[in-house]
Amino acid sequence: MDLVGAYVSELGLPENAARGLAGQFLGLIEDTVREKVSFGIAAKIRDAVPEMAQWQLAAPTLRPGTLSLNDLAGTSMLDPKAERDSLLNRFSVPAARAAKVQSLALAFLSTRVEPSVLAAVTKALP
Repeated sequence: MDLVGAYVSELGLPENAARGLAGQFLGLIEDTVREKVSFGIAAKIRDAVPEMAQWQLAAPTLRPGTLSLNDLAGTSMLDPKAERDSLLNRFSVPAARAAKVQSLALAFLSTRVEPSVLAAVTKALP
């Protein structure tokens, strides 16, 4: 499965934004799994998607000075759902499309990891 292509066609994102979203969203999944399941399972995700690091580099960066601590007030960065919604907002993807973004990422991961790893990932996600 081509996750970047799916984000382009299903979400209407430009290709570079789709690459960035793919890398950042898979990174968020990896972080969530590391915190809620185990480092070993998270490492299996990283190993199964070697292009994730390259995709993450395509993510837009914030201009210096455009983010302050006040912007983070009221948002728990320990809450995976809040982090997910913040990430989607960064790519101008409405939070209502979160289920689609996640289902496409899980479909992609299903082609790269063992079923037991996918089950652990699915259980860890909000």
